[in-house]
Amino acid sequence: MIIDIVNSESDPAGSNIRAAIDHLLENPTEGGYPLFKGNEITLHTVPGRIVRAEKSLINQDADIIIVVSRHSSVNPVPVLTVHPTGNYGYAELGGNDNELSLTAPAWMKSVLQNHAEFAPEGYRVSYEVTHHGPTDLPVPSFFVEVGSTEKEWNDMAACTAAAKSVLYASPSVDALSLIGFGGTHYAARQTAIGLETKGAFGHMMHTRNVGAVSAEMVSQMITKSGGVVAAHVDRKSLSKLEILHIEDIFAKLGLEEISEGDLQKINQMSYATWRAYSKFAAQLSPELKIFPHGEILDGKPSVIELPQDLFSSAFGGSQEILFEKLDALGNIFHTTGIAGKVMPILFTSVQNRHAVSGDLIALSVQQITRTQDSMVEGDEITITRRQFDPKLARTLKVPSGPLYGQLVAGKPVTLPDGRTITPEMVTRVVSTSIKIPGLENYS
Repeated sequence: MIIDIVNSESDPAGSNIRAAIDHLLENPTEGGYPLFKGNEITLHTVPGRIVRAEKSLINQDADIIIVVSRHSSVNPVPVLTVHPTGNYGYAELGGNDNELSLTAPAWMKSVLQNHAEFAPEGYRVSYEVTHHGPTDLPVPSFFVEVGSTEKEWNDMAACTAAAKSVLYASPSVDALSLIGFGGTHYAARQTAIGLETKGAFGHMMHTRNVGAVSAEMVSQMITKSGGVVAAHVDRKSLSKLEILHIEDIFAKLGLEEISEGDLQKINQMSYATWRAYSKFAAQLSPELKIFPHGEILDGKPSVIELPQDLFSSAFGGSQEILFEKLDALGNIFHTTGIAGKVMPILFTSVQNRHAVSGDLIALSVQQITRTQDSMVEGDEITITRRQFDPKLARTLKVPSGPLYGQLVAGKPVTLPDGRTITPEMVTRVVSTSIKIPGLENYS
């Protein structure tokens, strides 16, 4: 692959980043820079502003173009950014109207992550949403910038950091190409996703553009971002009408939406595996949401449905213990239903199902026998509970209210007539038997 690194001679930040690159190349690290592994790198400087650059000024043999440049803002802050180029409407600063450039999500993500590693103290790190030209370069391109004032453009520590971000770029094969909608110019949610998950954004759109965006423009975002698997919507930044508008376009285009929470979950597995389990859960019930524990291995999904009474008795009041046990087992999902209720439905791979099913039953039985008065006999576990019985309290003429609370707390009470009522006098014993085939193998 030929990678062309370009700067403008009239751009102080671009010139300083280029000088930092030259210096770093003259003093290479042991093992060299990742950018050069398997790639041919060319560097050149062009006259005038790159946002209006002609295609003839770019290396005609390049497979990808990285532009090092300055960033300006009406609300200046020290910042290192990376962004794709394009115009969602009228081209105010280079490029063509209603045209987006080809871009490279995995490469931008790698640079963003390097920014976070190399940024000098006091500098913010961020994606920027798609803006300005050029828009008609024949190969994927993106801008790497230092901002936002002349002070930062001439800060060699910041320019060196940007230079390192480029030279250490090494896209991950696990990166998931996304397009983004909503948020401000600095794309805060997309930045967090790019830094913390496998998500790698191509084109991103400011909130102000979402309400009027066309299906054709969203289609262009997809095709020019390369291999897009889904869209992320910063829903908190959009109105209900804007959300309905973008959802309608997604439906027309067959584009899936993915949440930040789901992207966090995908860190533990391949995207193909996530899709397989998500679809499997949706077929069982549209309300089911899945949550992974440990590394999730590739494999055909299967379901483990524990008896509701066993599950409730073991983990009804101790979900943290359940999750801790599932983390230890690994390669398993727990599920929630309506209102986030944890369900006795779990998922694992077909080849893992038998072993995990046995482990889950054993964990449930161990939890019950450890925390409750219970007895295992054959394939049946009997749980004995002692609980406050309001009917017995009324029979003994205990007035409802605070006295009930004291009895529930295990404290005796004295009635107005001088009688003392102990908790044992208003307690009934309840036994619940749960039949589990093969239980003797787990207890």
